[in-house]
Amino acid sequence: MLGAMNFITRHALNFLFSFTVFVVTIINFELGIIFVPIITLATYFISNKTIKAVQKMKKSKELGLTRSEYKHIEAQLKIAKGHVNSLTQQYVRVRSISSFKLLNEMTKLSKRIINIVQANPQKFYSVEDFFYSHLQSAVQLTTTYSMLTQQQLKDIDVHLALEDTRKTLKELHGTMEADLRLALESDLESLKIELDYVKHENEKKRQQIELWGGK
Repeated sequence: MLGAMNFITRHALNFLFSFTVFVVTIINFELGIIFVPIITLATYFISNKTIKAVQKMKKSKELGLTRSEYKHIEAQLKIAKGHVNSLTQQYVRVRSISSFKLLNEMTKLSKRIINIVQANPQKFYSVEDFFYSHLQSAVQLTTTYSMLTQQQLKDIDVHLALEDTRKTLKELHGTMEADLRLALESDLESLKIELDYVKHENEKKRQQIELWGGK
């Protein structure tokens, strides 16, 4: 959630600190060829952990989140990415084009929601159910569905279970589409306000031009 710029800055500072320690250690101490690299690597590791913690604290304050909230959202994003990986693993196991398309659409929806929350962590609270329930249910259902399709049994109970799972997956797909709309809702509202403002300003200018033209 910190972004590429924070990553580059952090590792640039890590390199600077560790290189400085390396030079100072070489010049002032006779620690031998083994201990100097160890101290340098330890400096890089400690620097990275420290700077990353500071960056996260600064980012959480900018977003109006507590440190624990930021950490929780970060953890939920990590879990969600693992669920998406599990979804993609089912691609090779489904046995129909319609099922593949449905799975692919659900995966794309999931990735979009995750990317939106990663870019703006505050949106997590608009789509909590997606992270706590919907995505996990999608993984469980697709896993069950692909397992049943591989059984190649014509038993009526298996057939009914497949139909029920397919129907539930379609309903869940609709639920995830609603999750995406919720994630985008505030952006759409902001866009609407911006468009209304622009229209209002354009109308004012048009009236002023007409007024001056009439004179």
